[in-house]
Amino acid sequence: MKLEDLKLYQECLDFEDKIWKIVNAWEGFNKDTIGVDFVKDADAISGNIAAGYGRYNFKDKKHYCYISRGFLLKTKGWLLKAKERGMIEAAESDELVENVEKIHRMLNAYIRSIGRKKEDNYERNNNYNNDSEDLNSNDEPNGNAYTASADEFFSEEEISVNA
Repeated sequence: MKLEDLKLYQECLDFEDKIWKIVNAWEGFNKDTIGVDFVKDADAISGNIAAGYGRYNFKDKKHYCYISRGFLLKTKGWLLKAKERGMIEAAESDELVENVEKIHRMLNAYIRSIGRKKEDNYERNNNYNNDSEDLNSNDEPNGNAYTASADEFFSEEEISVNA
């Protein structure tokens, strides 16, 4: 599976684009103070997911996802500050907070899936090894074959906006 096919990554990119469009409309002091950090922190969400996706071992993959989760929550903080200071309308802010919560659930599910074989069905399996010689020809050489696909760890209800 390619990074671009990961539903979590796509959701993050869409969310970050919304943040960019909001902040890009700001002017002066607002853009220079809150805006710059708001966009940088939002962009770091998908950036760290991508960095972890490119790592070979599970510990590194999870580590970058934990960093991504930190940036997600930091972005939520900027979002709440912007709403409180009247820089974002309440309805738009509430919609974005729902997006943050959706991404948070998806990211937690993704973290749980890292290191599990696709056929494990979420049962703990201590019999696998992350060595390249143990990979069969159907597995990806970068270790992502052991990461469940999005459809395996997200229910439609879990990824729907109204969840």
